[in-house]
Amino acid sequence: MPTGGRAPRGATGDVVVLSAQNGFVTLDEPLFPYDLRMGQPGSVTAELLAVQAAQLGVLPGPRPVVVLGGRADVQAVTQLRPDTLQPLAGCRGIREQRARLARLARAERPLDVLRQLTAAAAPAA
Repeated sequence: MPTGGRAPRGATGDVVVLSAQNGFVTLDEPLFPYDLRMGQPGSVTAELLAVQAAQLGVLPGPRPVVVLGGRADVQAVTQLRPDTLQPLAGCRGIREQRARLARLARAERPLDVLRQLTAAAAPAA
């Protein structure tokens, strides 16, 4: 297994965190401080993420995947699942991000809102 990564032990609910050092981790796994971003030398590889995603049942999977994060994190996940929902894509700052997340929290049908936000941010074909 590549340096800086390990296989996840299993998902806690439906939420996993993408760590540049450890890959996909569950909410109950302790993480120690590190200073590393996705794509930097020493960060997890796309190959390791694919293995972890398969172990978690994310790749392939019938359930939607939602990613909240920076550009490199979003790119790492969408390489695995091109249909990943990206509700914060195209935001111009934290104020807009917070407004979108508040809209999701209030929504009766959050999955529909997630799809709308993702479609609105997608580049025109």
